[in-house]
Amino acid sequence: MTESVSGEWFISETKYGPMVHARLGIAEENSGKLVTIVRENASSIAVKRNLDFVIVDGPPGIGCPVIASLSGVDIALVVTEPTLSGIHDMERVIDVARHFGVKAVCLINKYDINLENSGSIEDWCKKNKIPVLGKIPFDNSVSESIVKGIPIVEYMHNMVTRRIKEIWREISKVEGE
Repeated sequence: MTESVSGEWFISETKYGPMVHARLGIAEENSGKLVTIVRENASSIAVKRNLDFVIVDGPPGIGCPVIASLSGVDIALVVTEPTLSGIHDMERVIDVARHFGVKAVCLINKYDINLENSGSIEDWCKKNKIPVLGKIPFDNSVSESIVKGIPIVEYMHNMVTRRIKEIWREISKVEGE
């Protein structure tokens, strides 16, 4: 057995601060090692620069990369959509977070594409004592901002961006508890 390179990690400077990220090779498996390397470097930079927090954008699912994303975090913001697969994935990742002692909170993205499923998500979260920090409506401006490479909160000032800012304030409150 020989070791192979499955991806590369990078440090980039953005107008928002440093970003540590990675690119997985085509058709390569991600065992979580790459996620761990990215997280370790992000933490190191945060300590050196006296930054208040590190945001880890974890992958969907419950495999090794998710576990590596959750390891040692203060809070997991589980973003779900009101689809059957979204509900199933949300429940599974919240169970994984609980297993590792990580506080989980929920956000329902595109909540208005299926109000019945959004209600089911809220009911499940209430029953399981998972705070729902907010619900973001579907809006084509999000796709437009992604295509243009501009964060939605800079691209447009609408209901979506107001909700995102409200949720950010809620995350800050929960994280401080």
